[in-house]
Amino acid sequence: MLLICWGNAFTQFFKTGNTSFFYYALFSHFFGHTSYCALIVCIALCIAFHLYINSKKTYRWLWIILLLFFVVSIYFFQSRSGILALVFILIISLFYYLHAYKKSYWYGIGGIVIILLFTFTLTKLFPSRVGYYVKKVTIEQLQPEKMLGLRNSIWQITCKLAMENKMLGIGTGYHNESFLTEAEAQIINKHTSFINAHNQYLQTFLEHGLVGLIILIVAILYSLYYAIKTKNYLLLMLLITICINMFFESMLERNKGIFAFTLFFCLFVVKNIFLQPFVKNNHQLLEKFQ
Repeated sequence: MLLICWGNAFTQFFKTGNTSFFYYALFSHFFGHTSYCALIVCIALCIAFHLYINSKKTYRWLWIILLLFFVVSIYFFQSRSGILALVFILIISLFYYLHAYKKSYWYGIGGIVIILLFTFTLTKLFPSRVGYYVKKVTIEQLQPEKMLGLRNSIWQITCKLAMENKMLGIGTGYHNESFLTEAEAQIINKHTSFINAHNQYLQTFLEHGLVGLIILIVAILYSLYYAIKTKNYLLLMLLITICINMFFESMLERNKGIFAFTLFFCLFVVKNIFLQPFVKNNHQLLEKFQ
């Protein structure tokens, strides 16, 4: 996916001289919404970091190059949720590495400074959409209606509808015009198959009420507990990435979000179950050989 994105961006740039093909929707032109593309690359980043930790020192530089490639690519997707998830992944992964190798946490502070400097440099050199929002933060003092744009109005409308049907929600398979006024229909397209809240928690509350929202939150919290208890780094990173993305997109209402989450959740949940006996057997064979 990334090779096609970068290949298309460079091809269009050499043909037209237009740098906009390196950013946001034009960058992910062949693969749809940037948030879902960034989600996939965040998962790939976590897998690459896991393989980096468990690889031989002579080959680690290859994983470092791949990690940098993923980080830069996520930035150029210009997805706010993807970049926020990336920052959390980098910081948590850094301290996970320090803990696993019993390094001083001063390395962690240094690592955070490097991450911030790298982010600042990327934003200054290639501002585009992210640079625009950074500028708004400093000038307009984090006003929600300015920072969130249309999402702020969508969340207000969806929250109002959800509170009116707070126990069991409005269900699924509904017609948007049954719930939206003419003014609200100007903001939320009444001809779409569902009211897209652009927030999975709010979406679940709207369609399934408090009952559905509680089930979703309990499922997430238990999965986080299981990941921490079993020291399953990949599962933990997947859940953190998904949880952050669900604040900005209805991830479980789209095929790409459902596919990415269910596939990797199932793989990572059973990872330890399958790998531990394999590692144990390898250690036993090694001991016999020695």
